[in-house]
Amino acid sequence: MSAPIRVIATFAVRPEYVDDFIEVARSTLVEPARREDGCVQYDLCQDVADPTRFAMIEAWESEAALAAHLGRDSLRAAVARLAPMAAEQPKVTRLRSVDIE
Repeated sequence: MSAPIRVIATFAVRPEYVDDFIEVARSTLVEPARREDGCVQYDLCQDVADPTRFAMIEAWESEAALAAHLGRDSLRAAVARLAPMAAEQPKVTRLRSVDIE
């Protein structure tokens, strides 16, 4: 079995939208993604030092599971709802563990 794919997406949110961002991200991204086949982890985290910064930390069983997630119309709709709240473009990094034997 291949190593899970991990994704870290970071977001900077305009201060007036922090509460809205959390609510919309939970309802349109976190909760639906956790029910998807192949989702191992999908957590929204808020920076302790700067509450306008967030990270979505994800783990997927495979590239195919991640590709299915990325292809969902609901994901595109969620991103469209969150975009006006952003202070800058999100940064997305895909990772694979090097510690898997």
